[in-house]
Amino acid sequence: MHRGHAAALFACFLLVSVGTTMGAPSDSAFAQEGIDPDDILLSIAVEENGDAVWTIEYRTRLETDEDEQAFEDLEGDIDADPEPYAQRFQDRMEGTAGSAENATGREMAITEMTVAAERRDLPQAYGVLTYRFRWSSFAAIEGDRLLVGDAIAGLFFEEETSLLLSWPDGYELAGASPTPDETRESSVVYNGPVEFGGDEPRVELGPVGGSTADDGDQSNLPTLVGALAVVVLGGAGVFLAYRRHEKPTGEDDAESENETVGAQPAAKPDPELLSNEEQVLQLIEREGGRMKQKAVAEQLGWTDAKTSQITKKLRESGELEGFRLGRENVLSLPEEDPRSE
Repeated sequence: MHRGHAAALFACFLLVSVGTTMGAPSDSAFAQEGIDPDDILLSIAVEENGDAVWTIEYRTRLETDEDEQAFEDLEGDIDADPEPYAQRFQDRMEGTAGSAENATGREMAITEMTVAAERRDLPQAYGVLTYRFRWSSFAAIEGDRLLVGDAIAGLFFEEETSLLLSWPDGYELAGASPTPDETRESSVVYNGPVEFGGDEPRVELGPVGGSTADDGDQSNLPTLVGALAVVVLGGAGVFLAYRRHEKPTGEDDAESENETVGAQPAAKPDPELLSNEEQVLQLIEREGGRMKQKAVAEQLGWTDAKTSQITKKLRESGELEGFRLGRENVLSLPEEDPRSE
């Protein structure tokens, strides 16, 4: 990868919340041959004045010599000239903060933007790309309480994404909706896949020992998922450029279509008679015992988040097995050996 392509490729942003891909400049076509980061961690540290320090980490496994070399190139580019990377991300975040400002009525700003790339052994080798910045007036202040979440209402997380929201000393959790996956002494954690409602997440913080107050009415706030999803996945565009793997284009889909030529279309299960889990199992059984998770979502008309949540439960209960085929999740019934083909 030539050094000059890095800034242009950074402009490839994916709007995953509604399945829409934003257009990228013509000279960033390389990005379409890349892959997503393996993990994304959003850490939001809320301060007493309502500001929040954001840290977004994109982590990708360095499994081959090609991965190692690609990340070294990226790390060298950022060390030599971080400004293009930081400025592009700041521009996008400022647009997101502007939408949140209109929705909440609070004046907001994005400042102190930095970007860094480093290799970490966790113990497996990872390349980590980190953006850090301050979002002023991120949380609302009502008396002695901090109300967090209206600025990112309706956010959607894929399975590889986690949100860690922490608060300052002297405060404690007074309420949260939806219920966090994990509650710690001074933070809560939400693990993807999760699709927050139009007035979620809502995290209320009060002084230690104080009374729990009402969450307040945030139901009229517009969903800001689109703006923030573009920005968060935008950071992944760097990896889309630098970590490239050879893979067929459209071959899997073509093979799938060829396999079903001549087959009689099967009726979808009646949702009034079957549970969500039963619909998934019946569909996969009808398709021969194995399906891509993406195809399950499409045939049942579900969102990616809903499909991930339901199939995760089925895998945990042993009713389904899952494996990776390239960058796709494939689901199979237990009696179906994923390596048989």
